[in-house]
Amino acid sequence: MTATGGRFARVAKIDETCCIGCARCLDACPVDAIVGAPNWMHTVIAAECIGCALCLPPCPVECIDMLPAPESLRPRTAEERRARSEQAKARYRARRRRLEEEAARHRARLEARKAALKRRRAV
Repeated sequence: MTATGGRFARVAKIDETCCIGCARCLDACPVDAIVGAPNWMHTVIAAECIGCALCLPPCPVECIDMLPAPESLRPRTAEERRARSEQAKARYRARRRRLEEEAARHRARLEARKAALKRRRAV
């Protein structure tokens, strides 16, 4: 931790002029602090970024930098740090739930396709 705001002292910043919209950073962000869609420009929600830098390695064009967080985003008190930490944990849990739901929907679609294929073969 640093004296200037703990682990939230840095935030990711995407150079939108270089971003190719590959969406790899979206998958890497543990708190869904990056928004965008495949083949479209992406951006970081600075207030939600936890400064983990997990978005850097998957970027094929290296358009993401870690910059000092704006002073307005740096927690000043222990209470603010706790609140920020709880917010990050909640976003992480919400992301995990979303990914689990997406995986369940995908599995259900596959099962439906398999069942339809079996019915066709039985005819």
